Amino acid sequence: MVTTNVCLRKKQGAGKVEKDNTMSEQISILVIEDDEHVRGILKYNLESDGFMVSLAEDGPEGLELAFREKPDVILLDWMMPEMDGLEVLTELRKDERTKNIPVFMLTAKDMPGDIGQAILEGINGYFTKPYDSTKLGPTLRHKLKKRVKN
Repeated sequence: MVTTNVCLRKKQGAGKVEKDNTMSEQISILVIEDDEHVRGILKYNLESDGFMVSLAEDGPEGLELAFREKPDVILLDWMMPEMDGLEVLTELRKDERTKNIPVFMLTAKDMPGDIGQAILEGINGYFTKPYDSTKLGPTLRHKLKKRVKN
């Protein structure tokens, strides 16, 4: 969901009020991560960066939330019990409701073959753990803006 805020501001030196149509984007993000501690940190950091965050602790719950909420972006762990991140990604890409949602992997798997496999499966971006918590939100926003332009 992207929201637009219309602000009124005084035009400098003119004394009259004009409309400012700047976009204030609030991006909804679904985080699918099995580690409770990591989920909590991601929620805190992403909300601090202005994202609306939903959390899922495993693949099946993540799919259920994705199908129901249709978030703007999904941040997905690879190594999870029951259903790993690539299995979740495959299901997301098969479903009409979620096939076009950008999905970014956040995982400890950092071998070139792993990254290549995720790209072949249709991942939109790849972050490796440990990650820089101060850069994750701004990097996601930048990648999403680039995606919209293309």
